[in-house]
Amino acid sequence: MSNEDHDHSQNAYPESTMELADGDLEVHAVGEQGAVPPLPQSAPEDGRYVDVGEIGRGGMGRVHNVRDKRLQRSVAMKVLDPAMAKEPRLATRFVEEAQIQAQLDHPNIPPMHDLGVDPSGAVFFTMKLVRGTSLSDWLQVRTRPPGSPERLGEGVDVFVKACDAVAFAHARGVLHRDLKPGNIMLGEFGEVYVMDWGLALTKGDSVVVSTRRPSDEEHYVAGTPAYISPEAARGEPCDERADIFGLGAILYAIVTGGTVYGNISPLEAVEAARRGDVHLSESAFAYVGASRKLVRILEKALAPAREDRYRSVIALRADVHQFLRGGLTMPRRTFAPGTRIIKEGAPGDQAFIIVEGTCEAYKTVQGARRTLRRMGPGDVFGETAVLSDSPRTATVEAIDQVTALVIDRVALEDGLGFDTWLGTLVKALAQRFRELDARVTSGT
Repeated sequence: MSNEDHDHSQNAYPESTMELADGDLEVHAVGEQGAVPPLPQSAPEDGRYVDVGEIGRGGMGRVHNVRDKRLQRSVAMKVLDPAMAKEPRLATRFVEEAQIQAQLDHPNIPPMHDLGVDPSGAVFFTMKLVRGTSLSDWLQVRTRPPGSPERLGEGVDVFVKACDAVAFAHARGVLHRDLKPGNIMLGEFGEVYVMDWGLALTKGDSVVVSTRRPSDEEHYVAGTPAYISPEAARGEPCDERADIFGLGAILYAIVTGGTVYGNISPLEAVEAARRGDVHLSESAFAYVGASRKLVRILEKALAPAREDRYRSVIALRADVHQFLRGGLTMPRRTFAPGTRIIKEGAPGDQAFIIVEGTCEAYKTVQGARRTLRRMGPGDVFGETAVLSDSPRTATVEAIDQVTALVIDRVALEDGLGFDTWLGTLVKALAQRFRELDARVTSGT
C-alpha cells in the first residue's frame, strides 16, 4: 500500500502543507473537513478474523494478513489508524476508498469483501489477499535489466493489463490519480492488479458512494513525484489524461529503468512537473534499443500539455498492443575482445547495432587482411547479407568488449514489411550495394 493520506479534490491549492515520506508527495488541504460517513454498524463477531501478521503500512493505516474463519480463507485487512479515525475527513476518505473499489468489478482490480467496525471500534475493510510482488520490485531484479527481452516482453504485457483496469475505472467514472509501479501487484500465477485506490476521484453518478463530492472550497495536490502529471502537480483540475500520464511514466520505467523527471529529488521532481519539464532520455532509448514507434507512444502519453496526450487509455492500449504484435524489442549480446561477431562467407541471418565498444570490419583479399572500417556505438553492420539473403562479404571482430543489439531476419521482415514497396526498395538497394562491393573487391 502506498501513502494514502490525501484529500479527494481536484482544484488549485491556495493554502496547503506538504510533507514527503518514502518518495511520495502528500499535500493536505487547509480548509473545511467533511462529515463522518455513515459507517457500517454490523460489526463482525468476535473471533471471525484471526490475525496472521502485518504485511504493510499505508498513509492511513496498517494492512494485515488475516484468516476469515467463516469463509475459511485468507484476506487482507486494512485498519484505519485510530488517530486518523478521529479526523472526519480522513475517516470519510478511508470508507470511500473501500466503497469505490468495491464497485470496480474487474479481473485486474482486487475485489473488496467486507467493510465494518471491529469489536474495539476500529474501522476496517477486507479485500483479496494478493500474493506476489509489486511491479516496482519486479523491475529491480538484476536478471531482467533495461533492454532485456524478458523485462520488455513481460513488463509491457503487465502494462497492457494495467491499462485494462484503468480503462474500466474510467468507464465507471473513477480516476486513480496515483499510478506507479509500486501500486501494481503481480500475482504468483500471472495475475496483475492495480492497487491502492485511496486517491481515487469519482466523476458523475457512475459510482455511488455515501460521502460528499469534492467542492470548490477544498484545494490540494497529491500523487507521487516521479509519476505525477504536470497539471496534478500544479493543483489544476484533473481528468483521465492525468492517469494516462501516470501509465506513460510506468511504461517509461519498464522500457528504460528511469523516471520521466530524471534522477532528482522528490521536491525537485515536483517542481519539474509543475514546469512540465518531462525528461525523456534519448540515450536511454538508444541503449535499450527502443524502436521509434515505442518512443512515439511514450512521447504522446507523456506530453506535458494534456491536450497533446492520448484522449483515452483505450487509445494508448491499442497502440501498445499493436506494437507488441509487431515485435517488441531487440535482444542484446556482449562479445569479448577478439571475438569474430560475423565471419566472411557465413550465412547472413542477423544484423547488429553497436551499443558499447568498438569493432573492426575487414575482408580477406588474396590471403591478406584488408581493413574496411572501424565502428562504434550507433553503427550498424551485417544488414546487407540479411536483406539480400546472401553470405557475409566481410568479417567483423570486436576490438574491445562490445555490446550490440541483435536484429534477426524475422524482426527485419516485420519491421520493414518485406512485402511492401518500402521493403522491396530496401532489398533492391542492399543487392546493388552487394554487387558494387563484389566488383570493388575483384578490381573489375
